Amino acid sequence: MQRSRIVPLLMGCAGFFPLPATASENAELRWFFGAGAGITELTFDAKLDADTSFNTFNTFASASYGRLNATLTYTDTISEENISEEDETGSASRRDIDLALSWRLTDRWSMFAGYKDGKTEIDFRVRDSDLRQTESYAEDGLYAGLTYALPLGRGGTLNFSAAYIRFDSDLRFNENIDEEDDEDEVEALEFDDLEGRHSGDADGYSFGVSWVVPVADNLAVRTQYKFNRYDLKVRSDGQRFRPEQSLRYLDITLIAVF
Repeated sequence: MQRSRIVPLLMGCAGFFPLPATASENAELRWFFGAGAGITELTFDAKLDADTSFNTFNTFASASYGRLNATLTYTDTISEENISEEDETGSASRRDIDLALSWRLTDRWSMFAGYKDGKTEIDFRVRDSDLRQTESYAEDGLYAGLTYALPLGRGGTLNFSAAYIRFDSDLRFNENIDEEDDEDEVEALEFDDLEGRHSGDADGYSFGVSWVVPVADNLAVRTQYKFNRYDLKVRSDGQRFRPEQSLRYLDITLIAVF
């Protein structure tokens, strides 16, 4: 396959960068496989004192037929990240699964929708003790949006993406065993004080950009940045909380075209 033909084939790739069909209107089945590494960063100020970054690997498989494309992406932690939270230390991990379907509207515009399942898990250990607890923040649900592809000739293709997110959340918090009860002082419940399991929903948005450059007849390299932000809605003891959570993904992936 000539490099000049890889560029339209690779206009947007995987996840929130769905793959438009080939430049030709002929219905032709194409397969794409990719593997790479990157960094995922979680911000959850309502629960964690600092941002948590994970070194990750990713792999995806994609099929394109005419104007339709389907992509399945899996991202997981290479090694657990050590974190420190007040009187506790712990190790954290993150994994994400994305299934996206897209339809090419024009040579440059595509619409897409998909399903995402993600989870952050932290194994905490109370300092100077043998007590261990596991805390997790999971979300799964749907997203939909648009992608714009900008061809750069020999420089490959830039892809810009925006999406709306609607998720269900499953939050599992540790017990605050380090706090002493004071019967003479009653404080208002805060989100950081929640214990046990709490379910809710979340909505937000995603923005992203990717740069796909052909490097051989059937190979290309994609550099991708994606930002997800959403508001959680959690009810507990008659109170309603709306903490913010955001995830940033940066990765470099090698793509093979068949």
